[in-house]
Amino acid sequence: MKKKVEFTEKEYMEIYHIFIKISKPQIIPNFDKFKTNIDKFIEITYDAYIPNIGSKDEAFIKWVQYIGSRDLASKYFKAVDTWNAYT
Repeated sequence: MKKKVEFTEKEYMEIYHIFIKISKPQIIPNFDKFKTNIDKFIEITYDAYIPNIGSKDEAFIKWVQYIGSRDLASKYFKAVDTWNAYT
C-alpha cells in the first residue's frame, strides 16, 4: 500500500526533534521506531484530519489504541502539528 505522505529523512528528524523537546525522556523511542510510529499515525489519522473524511474523534481513538497511551498519542500529534499544521 502506498503511503499517504512520504517524509524525507530530514523531515522525520525535524519532527523527532520537536517530539524530544515536548516529551519526557523515558517515552522517547529510538529514531527508527519513531519513524514507524509517524507513518502509522499518518495512516490512521490522515483521512479524518486532512480531507476531513471520517471522524477525527474515532481516528484519534484508534491512534491512542495503537500507541497505547493518550499522553503519548498527544505528543506525537503535537509534534506533527507543530512541524506543519495538521489540523
